[in-house]
Amino acid sequence: MIHTLSPYTPRQQWGLRAADADLDPVALRRMATGESEETARAELTDFERLIPVPVPGQARGEARVFQALITAYGRHRPTLTGGPFGILSLTPRTEELVVRIAPSQLDQWIDALAFRQGGTGIAGLRWTGRRDGIALTLPGMTLLLADIDETSWRAALGRRSADQSGLMPHWIPQLPGEVEHTAVRNADLAGVADHLCATLRRIRLVDPLTRGSGHIHLFTTRHHGDLHLIEACEATPTVLPLWTSRSLPLALWPAGPIPATGPADPRTAVLDLLAEAEPASAPPRPAGHRAARALCHLAGLSTAPVLVQAAEHVLDVATRVLADPAHASLYAAGGWAGSCRTYPEGTVHGADPCLPPGAETATDLPEDALQRLGRHFSPSSSDVPLADLTNAGREELVHLLDWALAAATRPAHRRNWSRNSPDDTLQHTQPLPDRDGTLTLTASTTGVYRVSLDALGLGDLADEDDTVEWEREAAPSQSAAVLLAEHAAIEAAVCLPFQREHRKQRLLLPVPAPDAPTLRSVIAAADYVLGFSTLASVLGRLQDRADLTFGAADGHWQSAPLGSAEPHGRAATLTAYVSDWFELPSPHRGEEANTAPVDSTAYLRHLARHRTALDPFVTRYLAAADSLTGPRTFEERHTAGFAALRTTDLPALACHDVRPVRDPVLRLVRSIPQDPGQLTAWYEMHLDRA
Repeated sequence: MIHTLSPYTPRQQWGLRAADADLDPVALRRMATGESEETARAELTDFERLIPVPVPGQARGEARVFQALITAYGRHRPTLTGGPFGILSLTPRTEELVVRIAPSQLDQWIDALAFRQGGTGIAGLRWTGRRDGIALTLPGMTLLLADIDETSWRAALGRRSADQSGLMPHWIPQLPGEVEHTAVRNADLAGVADHLCATLRRIRLVDPLTRGSGHIHLFTTRHHGDLHLIEACEATPTVLPLWTSRSLPLALWPAGPIPATGPADPRTAVLDLLAEAEPASAPPRPAGHRAARALCHLAGLSTAPVLVQAAEHVLDVATRVLADPAHASLYAAGGWAGSCRTYPEGTVHGADPCLPPGAETATDLPEDALQRLGRHFSPSSSDVPLADLTNAGREELVHLLDWALAAATRPAHRRNWSRNSPDDTLQHTQPLPDRDGTLTLTASTTGVYRVSLDALGLGDLADEDDTVEWEREAAPSQSAAVLLAEHAAIEAAVCLPFQREHRKQRLLLPVPAPDAPTLRSVIAAADYVLGFSTLASVLGRLQDRADLTFGAADGHWQSAPLGSAEPHGRAATLTAYVSDWFELPSPHRGEEANTAPVDSTAYLRHLARHRTALDPFVTRYLAAADSLTGPRTFEERHTAGFAALRTTDLPALACHDVRPVRDPVLRLVRSIPQDPGQLTAWYEMHLDRA
């Protein structure tokens, strides 16, 4: 039996994997830019790369524009803004970026870009009218807002008073204060400017990430002195670049300058890492192939001759990859250890691990060499087909390459790890920025690493020792565990606003809620919206679980019987059972929302504080079902919910949802049966017709 890490078939053209064989260059580019097929095809005739690399001044300017948009837009629904940050599509060129924004977003863009005395916006930005749109310029940068005429632009400036606040025409020279502010901002963004620019030029890659929560959420954060771009579209922060997290073809990866200190040397990197983390395992100086032996240990492999030879080959490949500007993004976002954290289960947003640059070269060996390597991992190689041995050899070469790149791209700002005796566990602790608590990293000698936030002082964590464990996984060695823990810490430091306690799925740091929330506003801000189709899928089974329930006025959650192992109480209403089933946030006993119907201001505020919502049809059904006080059967509550939906103007009710409500959902709501015994068959019939 051969343990393989992931299926791999090398492919040369465009740097694609076999799964990408059906994607032509035009389709790949449109995936990133949102352009029309005609525009993308025309642009590709002028550039070698799918997404052109901007000149340095253009990259710096685009980074400042994108940072201003991130600050102004924050977390937002692209369905309400016409696209991420209001962008319908864009066309990247070497010395220009053409952006097409939704007409409704012109005022929002002006608000984002106009420089104000408080420091928001972009100092030094100027505009000029052109036949094809409005050109926004900074020294060395041009961004064209396409298809916006000067009359519309001036009218929008007047509405926002931006012409008096820092977004001035091209004939106004750079002012001394703007020059100073520009220098400060460029220095602040220096380490992440290329990454910001590359992400803006590929902004439509975030589209698939909004299918869950429906939101775009990007922000920057500083960790150990380095600025990072965080993506939290699916309400889980990740520092992985979009092209890596989605396992996209190398053709869509950005090129850029390698670090100013020069390309990393993987041989030096693996030896230094072992000397720091596991000095007892570092190869002695007289030994040959020291770096290759160190890489084998890092990757959890023995130093058998065939593996050492493979490691030497991989180190040669890694050296060339790390010196290639086409793969400069390997150094970004905390280094390649971020991809190793997803290996082998799959990436954050994709189904397969992201293959490292150089994988095709590393595996481009004669088949007999690959089979010799594969036999090392097969206890009975004589019974294994040669093709399987070849694939196993390829897998191990990719495995070694992953760890060589991870060690070489470890951030320069290092943590001070201390060694605990007697078990030799490595540990690092540091205070959390801007709040009480401690970030704790551990790496055991067996390769298990743990990243947690401790001493947070949050009431909902009383039953969990006041600790949030962000990540606990196994690595192939203690040195590898150090790399992965350091990378996971970047995300852990910003995870609290997204973290929910396990019992009731409440946000640990609830967000402010408006005094008078509406169903529409709560849905617009929610991470997750329970839709009627989803509720319908379990109604037939819910009657067995919630046969006898109470009304909302009696309390959604009630005290558990004496001796019960339920410190938070027990679910008592149909709403509470539904919330528990679908892991929605529930109110605590004593909170106003605990005795309020789901359509009340008090309950809407509770949902808003925990960024969750019920769609209008679920809200109407549960509010009516829970309106009956005292203990009632599921049949009684379902009859009340059924009657409320049957007597409601459903199209008018649908207008309370910010998302489009499709006809199949309305048909499903209209056809709900009154007899609970028919609920399962009703939903199955809906599936057959869908």
